[in-house]
Amino acid sequence: MRPAIWEVGADWPNEGEIDVVEGVNDWTPNQSTLHTSSRCTMPASRAQTGVSTGNTCDTITTNNTDCSVNAPSANSYGPSFNSAGGGWYAMERTMSFIRVWFWSRNDGSVPSDVANGATTIDTDNWGTPYAYFPSESCDLSSHFGEHNIIINLDLCGVWAGAVFNADGCPGDCVTYVNDNPSSFTNAYFGIQWLKIYG
Repeated sequence: MRPAIWEVGADWPNEGEIDVVEGVNDWTPNQSTLHTSSRCTMPASRAQTGVSTGNTCDTITTNNTDCSVNAPSANSYGPSFNSAGGGWYAMERTMSFIRVWFWSRNDGSVPSDVANGATTIDTDNWGTPYAYFPSESCDLSSHFGEHNIIINLDLCGVWAGAVFNADGCPGDCVTYVNDNPSSFTNAYFGIQWLKIYG
């Protein structure tokens, strides 16, 4: 299973893709990723708390692994995320940078404007993001167009299907899903709210 919260343009990969929440099965932590057309890279050293797993965002060159950042906390995804009662994700996209933050449900450092769903926010007060994608070696204005937000649960897709057996699951993914629908009773998003600020 691959749950994801992401945004993408109509002309992929030319208008880019930003994966805010993404992982597969019980793997942790959460991974935030940019997928772009050619000539978009990220510096090796960035102002972020997460760990970069790649710096080339060109989806063709990297075979769709692209420039990802793993969140620093295991409770940012999967069973640990659920056990902690969830949390907050925030993504800021400008022409100069894209930043992603995560705060666990009981994290004492959750900014009040985030925790309370304020009508106005000040991201400068949120601390260092776990993922930071600056425009210094990637012209964000030419690699990212208008996007739609997508929230999905992918059963047996390209990524989730590819790691099905590697995670110790029996048989093949499609057969397992078809024969075991009760295995997915806890496969859902419980989203209290989604806010978009301009």
